[in-house]
Amino acid sequence: MRPSGALLWPLAAALILAGGHARAGGQIVVVMRTTDDTHHETLAAIRSGLQTPLPGLQVNAIDISATSTTRFADASVVVSLGSSAAHVVADSQLTQPVVHSLLSESAWQGLPTQPDRAGRPPAVVLDQPAARQVALLELALPDWRRVALLAGPESGPAQRQLTTAAKAAHFEVREATVSTERELFPALQSVLREPAVLIVTPDSRIFNGYTVQNVLLTAYRHRSPVLGFSAAYVRAGALLGLYSTPAQIGQQTADMILRLLDGQSLPPKQAPKAFEVAVNTNVARSLGIALDSAPSLTAALARQEAGGR
Repeated sequence: MRPSGALLWPLAAALILAGGHARAGGQIVVVMRTTDDTHHETLAAIRSGLQTPLPGLQVNAIDISATSTTRFADASVVVSLGSSAAHVVADSQLTQPVVHSLLSESAWQGLPTQPDRAGRPPAVVLDQPAARQVALLELALPDWRRVALLAGPESGPAQRQLTTAAKAAHFEVREATVSTERELFPALQSVLREPAVLIVTPDSRIFNGYTVQNVLLTAYRHRSPVLGFSAAYVRAGALLGLYSTPAQIGQQTADMILRLLDGQSLPPKQAPKAFEVAVNTNVARSLGIALDSAPSLTAALARQEAGGR
């Protein structure tokens, strides 16, 4: 009986190991933007996480502009960093196992599938779990019981997960759908007509470099704190940030590759395991909000996820 597509990734890895290729000095190829500092930081963590247990394993980076089938010929596993690299790798229709990393869940969902494989290759996505975001709000802002959510073309599933998690925690939820950038600010006015915590999702169609300042200013004028998904959002004016660093994503990606090389089954995607909380004390002061420190919130949230240990 032919193995199902869901089993092809671990089966391929097991065959690689059976031949001794990976442990005898095989090669992991990482497709990335070689001019991107975030990608380099992620790559360094991947190398560290792989070469300690497998010192003979080569981890070689190639730029997305220089990919070809010959560059992948000797690869035991191919890794992509970022959504652009993920599309390049997906379009290459490789026979080797693939791991995508450093991309949003919506970008991963948008990747093409291959006819001979069930679903998409496994990925480490950037999106923080909805339950984690809601838990942070309960820890950091216990007196705020209203959240505001906007969904765009890429973030419908994320909004639904956040809505479910927030309502389960007894938050009042204000939400709106935005189809075009022109609809963004009327929608913001609607969901923030009463002060609420605006949760920004990684939907680049509505929350991007062109809109971020206006989004943050609109929220501030409505006396509404913002929970962002990166340290950059906090520097720009969000009250809180919940995110995973490139090094944390890189280490988790390395762990995923090691499991793959050991022939273990992998989930279709993994949310970040390690994370950081950032706070903007100037915004907190301006809004009259008392906040614990970022390290305290990070530690408290990690303890809560670990069951209080």
